[in-house]
Parts: sequence; C-alpha cells; structure tokens
Amino acid sequence: MITVGQIYDFIDSFAPFRNQDDFDNSGLSVGSREQAADKILLALDATYNVVLEADRLGCGLILTHHPAIFDATKRLDPAYPYAKALSLGIACIGCHTSLDSAKYGISDMMVDVLGFENLGVLPMTNRKDSVTGEPVGYGALAKCPKMTPRELAELSKKKFNSATLRWVDGGRDIETVACGSGACSVILYDAKEKGAQALVTGDVKLDNFQEAERIGMTLIDAGHYETEVICLPYLKKKLEEKFGVECIISTTDAIIKGI
Repeated sequence: MITVGQIYDFIDSFAPFRNQDDFDNSGLSVGSREQAADKILLALDATYNVVLEADRLGCGLILTHHPAIFDATKRLDPAYPYAKALSLGIACIGCHTSLDSAKYGISDMMVDVLGFENLGVLPMTNRKDSVTGEPVGYGALAKCPKMTPRELAELSKKKFNSATLRWVDGGRDIETVACGSGACSVILYDAKEKGAQALVTGDVKLDNFQEAERIGMTLIDAGHYETEVICLPYLKKKLEEKFGVECIISTTDAIIKGI
C-alpha cells in the first residue's frame, strides 16, 4: 500500500514545502499520512466537483496545485469541498508556492512549453531556503528566437491553449522572455532588470498592463489556469515512475471557457 505520507515526502524532496511563501498553506490539509494513496486524482483545485470525481473514481488522495484549505477556517459546512473530502475519507495535498519556487518549478515548465532556452536565472527572489540558504522566489528567464510582441502573444495562446489572451505591446522586438506561472505580474520590474523584453503570466490587472506599456515591456496574460495546469502531467509522470501508482488528471477541473 502506498500511503499519503509517502506521496507527501516524495513531493517534499523536489518541491520542499518549507519553501512555500508566508501566505501559503501548501502541504497535507485534509486527511492523515497513514491513509492509502494507491490511486490519485490530480487537479489544479480541489473543488466540490473534483472531490466527487475522486470519490467516483476510487481515489484516496487528491493532489492539487492550490491548497484545499487556503485561509483560516472557523466553521465546517458539508458544502465546503474540503469538508466533503474529509467525510468521504479522501486526503488532500496541495503544492502551491512550494512547486512555483522549486528548482524546476512551473515557470520553468512554461519555458519548456514555449520551446525556449531556459537561462537558469530566477527573476525575483523574496526568501531563502532554511536548510540550504539558497535564494527562493518566482519566475524563469529564457532566450527565444527574435520575435515581435504579437508573435509571442500568438505563440503563447497556441502553446497554453488559452481560452482568451490579453496583451500589451512593449514597443520592441523580443529576444529574452520572463515566464511567471499563475498570477505573477509582481515580477515585471525584476524581469526587466534581468534583461527581459516580455513577461508571460496570468491574471493581469489593468494597472499592470498600463505600467508594462509605460516601461516598454510586453506583458501577456495567457490565463492563470492555463499557465499552471501544465504541472499536472509533470506530477503524474513523476509519481507513476516513483511508485507505480495510478494517477488520473481531473476532467472536471477545467471550467473556464472562451468565445
């Protein structure tokens, strides 16, 4: 029997939970280490439908990017996904900013999806690994063939299968790109200082677009979901190779549609 604790410890080996950001709640948020995890459902979020899907498929563990419990909980309601998971005996592990900031994090996966050359440069650091002392933070920097802002926007939409895509033209050709998974506009200035002419991320607000245009940076919003869901095949492959456990990528997780 593969246990939840074994899965947790393995994930901790390549995306240490100790390196999550202060605001985060990555780790085991529902269930116990002793529970069976012979079948795992992978999703970006442990929504109510994802919990029902896990129950229907006989999965003892839901492994997500966003934690099942993020903020402090002061009451339990059966309508809450994590309460439903607990009542069904399904454990939940989330690897959020711990995976974002791993040595090979989701931003690095974005570089691979785009087909660019990873420069191994971290655009922004905001903390240190308490064990190794190495800087920890967000984003990845990559070299790309010289292209226009529109060409990068079109490539991003295609590669991330974005439901919709918004972007602002930085006014110059692009040879160095920063990638930041999820909502990562915070690295815009750091990316520019590191030599990037563009940032590909998600959940960009109007003022972020305005500031990017002002400082001459192409800023592309390829979608929060789209820039992070790419981690699920990666996690599936690693877990199946390590444990021979059956891992299923959720089919109820993707709810955002575009027209």
